[in-house]
Amino acid sequence: MKVIKPRGMALISIIIALLIAAILAFFAVTYYTGRGQEEAGPVTAPIDRAKVLQCQSQVRKIETAVQMYYAENVTYPTGLRELEGLSETDLYCPVTNSPYDYNPSTGRVTCPGH
Repeated sequence: MKVIKPRGMALISIIIALLIAAILAFFAVTYYTGRGQEEAGPVTAPIDRAKVLQCQSQVRKIETAVQMYYAENVTYPTGLRELEGLSETDLYCPVTNSPYDYNPSTGRVTCPGH
């Protein structure tokens, strides 16, 4: 007696594997190019995202310097130029080249472009 093997099963498994690979490729492309993130803001290219991260890093660096100033003097500085250890370029956003906003009553630093 002959045993009949189903031959359509191999074709279906190949189609499913290709479909899964296509879905993974789609998500990888959208993740690395930034496409499909319009609700997150105007940043779409990886270089722009790196600049925004650099801006956020500089804001944290300035806020740390403000907190150190506060710990030493028990008051916040009246301006960012009073802080030691910061260069002139650290006081400007690398994306928009605008100076950071500083609130001397709270010690909070923000970027006007982000």
